[in-house]
Amino acid sequence: MGNVLITGANRGIGLELVKQCLSRGDSVWASCRDIRKAEELYSVGDSFGNLSIFPLDVCDQQSVENAFSQMKSNGIKIDLLFNNAGVIDWNDFNSVTAESFGSVYQVNVTGAFLVIKYAKEILRTCEATKSRIINLSSRLGSIKLRGNTQLGGAIAYQCSKAALNMLTRQTAIDLSDQSISVISMSPGWVKTDMGGPDAKYEPNESVRLILHTLDNLKGDETGVFIGEDGIEIPW
Repeated sequence: MGNVLITGANRGIGLELVKQCLSRGDSVWASCRDIRKAEELYSVGDSFGNLSIFPLDVCDQQSVENAFSQMKSNGIKIDLLFNNAGVIDWNDFNSVTAESFGSVYQVNVTGAFLVIKYAKEILRTCEATKSRIINLSSRLGSIKLRGNTQLGGAIAYQCSKAALNMLTRQTAIDLSDQSISVISMSPGWVKTDMGGPDAKYEPNESVRLILHTLDNLKGDETGVFIGEDGIEIPW
């Protein structure tokens, strides 16, 4: 059991992470941009006493700073952070717009950076209980693996996840002296609003594999890119 923080927790993988972390006894802090649209998240909270829901817009630096400043003032310490908030644009090179490219990067890369920047103040930083930041990435962010796939273009999304992986590598170095590990993790192709109905996994299957993999890591992994199955993914 530990303290878990999840961004983008009102639907999809984020919501399922909330459910399964609560089910195993974790205390969960769940955020989303607009808590007025988080009905299902609140219904989950009705079944558990250890869920805290708070607003957090990863694209708004002041929102991120305020949220983590409040948690710090309340003495909250987090063991596991899921940087899960993300968006996709399925358009290929010929049809994607510069505006959409920028919007995808703002959420998937800059947003993740802001969360890490301010959340590090509330992560446990002792060698005996190293905390973890999990950046939810994608195999589509692997430059080595990229080719023509059934998933189509999604060039802005793919580039953003490759950039997120670099953020993982760099922050793993920058936070190593604070006993914080940073890992990029692909959840697999999941049947969510983002992944679509033809995906391989139901959300509960993907999250079960994610948590199983994390539970079975040695504990000193950082700056790595792994899949839901625990197998390392090439950058």
